[in-house]
Amino acid sequence: MFFNKFIKLSILLVLFSTFSQSTLAKKFYVCSAYLSGPFVTDENDRLALLYTFTDFLNKKAQYKYSFEVLVLPRSRLLLELKLTDHCIVPFVSYKWFDPSKQLYYWSQPLLNDANIILSSQDKKLESIAKERVAGMSTSQVIGFFDDQIDALIKDNTVSAFNSLSLENSVGMVARKRIDFIVSGEIPVQYLIHKHQIQDKVYFSKNTTSTFERSVLLPKSNPQLIEFVEQQIGVLKSSSEWQQALAQFGINDNK
Repeated sequence: MFFNKFIKLSILLVLFSTFSQSTLAKKFYVCSAYLSGPFVTDENDRLALLYTFTDFLNKKAQYKYSFEVLVLPRSRLLLELKLTDHCIVPFVSYKWFDPSKQLYYWSQPLLNDANIILSSQDKKLESIAKERVAGMSTSQVIGFFDDQIDALIKDNTVSAFNSLSLENSVGMVARKRIDFIVSGEIPVQYLIHKHQIQDKVYFSKNTTSTFERSVLLPKSNPQLIEFVEQQIGVLKSSSEWQQALAQFGINDNK
């Protein structure tokens, strides 16, 4: 009888301790405006780099912090960043949010990326110089802009179709409905791997620009910054991270 009571008391103490630790944990949102892979793919199965990153932080936080994924439109994300300090944003570049690096803290890179040219196998473009692409067609995802492509469109060197997603644009290249697109290498790698269209498209060896995908963090929380910086280094050398990259067809050896 005494032993049973002791066991029950021990279980209650463990549950109370766990509950107390979890309620005391400082909660942050891992915010993202991405709606597609490899950053967000299946929310139910948590299959995406965003979830791999978040789950890893929670595992290492040991109840000091609690992280929860929050996917929201870019306009809402910008508002959250302006009004609160409970969001961290992974897989983004300072060039898009904070060109002078004055507003936020920018971590070491999670991934190195670049804008590349994707064209059909019979075009095999390595350059978007005016004389090389004159008369060709391209596609731009609504909300995604590239200065070089914009200039080519404005002077009527190329014609452009608006697209609702990068996946649609990649499909248009594979089906030869357009001649080329310029986009981030990592999401394009993922889509080529997903649809197994390696034999239908050409991935340029040359890049039009390079950038790092880092974590945007609030400057107001140096302890959080220290924790995330430390865990990024651990994550990048972990087996779960390497497995996730391989699963999505991503080569980060740059």
